[in-house]
Amino acid sequence: MIRLATQADLPAIDQLILMKAQAFRAAGKTQWVKYLEPSRTDFVTHDVTNGTVYVYETNGTITGSVSLIPPTSWDENLWDDPGVAVYLHRLVVDDQMKGQKIGEQLMRHALAAKSDRIRLDCVATNSFLNAYYPRFGFRYIGERDGFSLFEKEA
Repeated sequence: MIRLATQADLPAIDQLILMKAQAFRAAGKTQWVKYLEPSRTDFVTHDVTNGTVYVYETNGTITGSVSLIPPTSWDENLWDDPGVAVYLHRLVVDDQMKGQKIGEQLMRHALAAKSDRIRLDCVATNSFLNAYYPRFGFRYIGERDGFSLFEKEA
């Protein structure tokens, strides 16, 4: 079941992000390294407080989440006109739920719920994500500072 996140979901979302960051590190990837730090909780709190966060719940357990938020300093560094869009960040799914298309369901739900222009970025060398996002109608805009930039018009 997909629903809006609440403040009560913060610890579960935080834990999902930490587990994914640890899995990335164990696989030798450098993406999400900042989420290994306790300050990741600030990102999660910011998302729920200032944006729209959807969670996927399986038998009462949060097994995925995605954030749609106003531009942050991260987005301002990557985009020339950050104020014209909302930004999709921190799409995460519990590794134990792999293959159940939870990420796809979260993406489709989040995109259907927003009428704004939506942007996102991913590591430019991540071939999976660079092929994944266009499946949802995102258009590749270019690369900046080692990140691929994608945009989907309302």
